[in-house]
Amino acid sequence: MQKEDEQGKCGEEVKVALVHAAIHWKDKEKNLAKLLTLNEKAAGTGARIILNTELATAGYAFESRDDIAPLTETIPGPTTRAFGRITKQYECYICIGLPEVDPRTGVFYNAAALIGPKGRVLGRHRKVAPAFRENLWAARGNLPVLVAQTEFGKLGVMICADAYSYKPARAAALQGARLLLVPANWPPDHQNPEKFWRARAAENGIYVLACNRTGKDKSMDCRSAESFIIDTGGGVVRQFSSTDDSIVYGTLPLKNGKFISSAAEDILGRRRPHCYTNISLDTFSHFNPEFLLGLPEPADFTVATLQFRPVSRDPPANTEKMLKLIDEAAAMAAAEGFTLNLVILPELSATGIIFEQREAAKWCEEIPGPVTGAFTRKAEEKNIFIVLGMAERHAGKIYNSCVLIGPGGVEGKYRKIHLSTYEQKWAEAGEGEVSAFDLPFGRVGMLAGCDLMFPESADALAKLGTDVLCVPALWGDCESKFIWEARLGEQMHLAVANQWGDFGKFYAIGGSLIYSYSRYPEKRIKSESPAGGDKINIMRLCAKETREKRFLENIDYEVLLYMEGAT
Repeated sequence: MQKEDEQGKCGEEVKVALVHAAIHWKDKEKNLAKLLTLNEKAAGTGARIILNTELATAGYAFESRDDIAPLTETIPGPTTRAFGRITKQYECYICIGLPEVDPRTGVFYNAAALIGPKGRVLGRHRKVAPAFRENLWAARGNLPVLVAQTEFGKLGVMICADAYSYKPARAAALQGARLLLVPANWPPDHQNPEKFWRARAAENGIYVLACNRTGKDKSMDCRSAESFIIDTGGGVVRQFSSTDDSIVYGTLPLKNGKFISSAAEDILGRRRPHCYTNISLDTFSHFNPEFLLGLPEPADFTVATLQFRPVSRDPPANTEKMLKLIDEAAAMAAAEGFTLNLVILPELSATGIIFEQREAAKWCEEIPGPVTGAFTRKAEEKNIFIVLGMAERHAGKIYNSCVLIGPGGVEGKYRKIHLSTYEQKWAEAGEGEVSAFDLPFGRVGMLAGCDLMFPESADALAKLGTDVLCVPALWGDCESKFIWEARLGEQMHLAVANQWGDFGKFYAIGGSLIYSYSRYPEKRIKSESPAGGDKINIMRLCAKETREKRFLENIDYEVLLYMEGAT
């Protein structure tokens, strides 16, 4: 390891620090004294980027504006000036959460300030998604997501529950941020934030620092709360918890002195904004969104994922095997006293994985065609709906498609819009908006495999009132599979049917998943298949659970939907 100089530079790395401190409720003087000491210690040991917790100066649980009013201040103000003396002395950056008052209006915000090496405020972020009881005193943030230029490149700032939505982090990444700072006050007995913070990193290919707190607040026990350093693939570099005041150190790699992420360039470059414009629809703020969207009457229904290992390049054999699996699934549901309503089979389940154009040209078929005809007959026999993935030929082009089949034939199809590296060798990307389809028990949408890495696609379907997201998959990366569960943030039931097995150049990891959505985390149920073997997974779902969606709308859709080169 190279020796650090007094500035904390270490070759092509930058040292960072998370101040994981116990915050005393309503004791600003005590909190400031402690935090100034801890921040100076971190800066003195070479940390160039230092992150503190949400509402670090005040504590968290307040019941009214009057309750928190004595603790609010402006940005810039006394707190930022105090921390500015540290940043100026040690030439570092400090981010800290505090309750802000706008002097022009008297409105309060849950805010964070970023202070630079000259001791000045570089920018502030106002929390866009107030949570728990913050709504009793704090207004919803009215500023763009903070993206600040530093000597190491651009970094973004958002606060705690802002991470429930993909939008703030995506907006920051699209504006060039390659590091995201997240001050947090997230106790462990609330919904685990880890998957959200990891998802925001993986979806954007950026680093994430999430600084939580310890200690007890007025009504929250945060002694087991965790802070994280997360890499550009969503991997946990450091996961930390302590009942004592602590400083968590780490390093982030630099190239030519700047944050660098090839993952960000890859994943952001694969976005298809013209296919996402439905994310801008504000359908669920309507007083009766079900009427507005024309949603079918919600009902209970039974869904099954059929994990399956196809025989490469043998559609007839694969079709025969899948039809038998459907029979087995229907029998399993009946044994539990239910009628099977919806079945999801894997991506490219008719042909198996395809690597070359020549293979695709030989084994693809039109929709409708022989494969869809066989499944139509089975759907009619069992009175069910079937979603499967297959290679589609249409007008001289080949697509990686999902098709929805019912007793009356093909109900709809979706052509995959985000292609993997191997798919780009043989498939055309789909065009146009994603679509949802009405079935007797609810509205369904389809995506395929790695589409799940792009939250805009799921969000677009959710804005259309989709109740269950059906995902035929061919997924081979164990490290990124956690992103499946993160899609529950788009507020739909989720059913992912994955292939399994070794296909030479590719290994499919199985683990097919059904995850029921509810606004109440304790009511959510997950059922997951093992990594290997043909497996049937069955769950009873209710469309009514997905009808009370809430979306983060105070966001700049011009940033999220910007189409480069458009006129």
